[in-house]
Amino acid sequence: MTAAGGWLSDVTFWVDGVPSGGTAPSGGGGAVPPPPSGGQGFSLSREEAEEALREFKGIYDDLVRMEAQARQLREMRPAAEDPASLAFHETIVGGAAGPGAFGYGHGHVLKEIEFFGRLVARLEKALGLVTESDEEANQQISSAGGSLPRHNKGLLE
Repeated sequence: MTAAGGWLSDVTFWVDGVPSGGTAPSGGGGAVPPPPSGGQGFSLSREEAEEALREFKGIYDDLVRMEAQARQLREMRPAAEDPASLAFHETIVGGAAGPGAFGYGHGHVLKEIEFFGRLVARLEKALGLVTESDEEANQQISSAGGSLPRHNKGLLE
């Protein structure tokens, strides 16, 4: 497992015996390795995978909305300019000593958004909803400057 890839980078999702992004062999085609048994991966029926995908997309959408609220908390101003208010404000919102409670909370929400974004992408790929050509087209559009910046979607690069 790599720090950049996270724990999902080496986990395979199997939907109805087909690995993430794979296709089932036809007739005399090549063999598909068996679903995981105690190894790295999840084996789901198509119905289970679709239900999990709906649930994870809902969580992802909730987190994106929550991120905007958490970001606003970091922009709060102190109630007054007295030493007690300023010290409390720095503890909660952040300042020279670090990000503060709201800053750490915002960072945690960003990490959850990244996690659920990857989880949704892996399940979509396992269900065959996203193909390699879709991913290549997205990369080409992004490199040409035709996509929205990631931070507008609430994702981490």
